[in-house]
Amino acid sequence: MDDHFDLDMALTMEDSSSGHGSTRVPQSLPTEKIYMPTVAALGVCTVCMEGFNSCAGGKQVPCGHIYHAACITKWLSLQDSCPLCRCQVSGHRKRLSMASS
Repeated sequence: MDDHFDLDMALTMEDSSSGHGSTRVPQSLPTEKIYMPTVAALGVCTVCMEGFNSCAGGKQVPCGHIYHAACITKWLSLQDSCPLCRCQVSGHRKRLSMASS
């Protein structure tokens, strides 16, 4: 048995249990001003690995992570979970308020 783990392969594999993501979910996610404590420690969108423009808005998923709107929309068309913590996105109806604290 091969003990080598390929992260790139794992991230690009289709999750057979959830199928494809919903195209309706990204529009329902709240648009947020970028507030650095809600973003990954490096201050980058972890989908594209590019920095945030503090004037631009982002999309916040139910677990609280924030991504560029275009990045998370594309991600959620393929996967139904947060790219960082894998929290299911479409199963949550609760909208989070603006991260201000």
